[in-house]
Amino acid sequence: MTRRDSATTRRSTPVLGRDVVIAPVPPAQRATAALLAARAMQDNPMHVAALGPDLSRRVEVMNRAFGVLLTPSTRHLLGAWQGDRLVGIAAYTSSRHCRPDRGQWLRLPPTLVRAGPRAPRLLRWLAAWSGRDPGTPHSHLGPVAVDPLVRGQGVGSRLLAEYVGGLDRDGESGYLETDKAENVRLYRRFGFEVVARADVLGVPNWFMARRPAARSPGIDQYARAGSRS
Repeated sequence: MTRRDSATTRRSTPVLGRDVVIAPVPPAQRATAALLAARAMQDNPMHVAALGPDLSRRVEVMNRAFGVLLTPSTRHLLGAWQGDRLVGIAAYTSSRHCRPDRGQWLRLPPTLVRAGPRAPRLLRWLAAWSGRDPGTPHSHLGPVAVDPLVRGQGVGSRLLAEYVGGLDRDGESGYLETDKAENVRLYRRFGFEVVARADVLGVPNWFMARRPAARSPGIDQYARAGSRS
């Protein structure tokens, strides 16, 4: 567990008449987090482009995919808690674990089977994102998801504030991908800058990086390269 996990804030914000607390998601709740992300992101443009119009298939496949991705040994997971109910997550990992490890690849085939004829499109999506990972050390953010019932009430901003606060404390650069223009505006509020843009499966995607409080030459170099792509 990183320093920012152990130092997670317990400040609360009123949401739907109850307080929200930002705290790590324990391993036993990872399956809950995966399902929350799959449901919250079910209509994201990349999910639709990769997996098609069948909503139940999108949720099932991405639930399985997030279940593989959110492995405690490789991915830290901040949660937004309303009592004992998880209403938002922000996952992140070091650049050493941006790509699935051998164990995760071995767990991926059932997900591809459930994707059916859409599996090649899912793999093209993953390859397109993996191919743009910075070559310099960084913290890789994602997925970030908020229960639709509490969207627009600051839950995502609370999660992002905690995350970027940790980046600055630890002097780390941040990196993320998004397929939604409104998310670009949100991430910019927390110091991220667009370093590249590309269409993946016909969908606009933005790749964003953030310098820590002490500027990172690695991200500066990536930003210059991204501006030419």
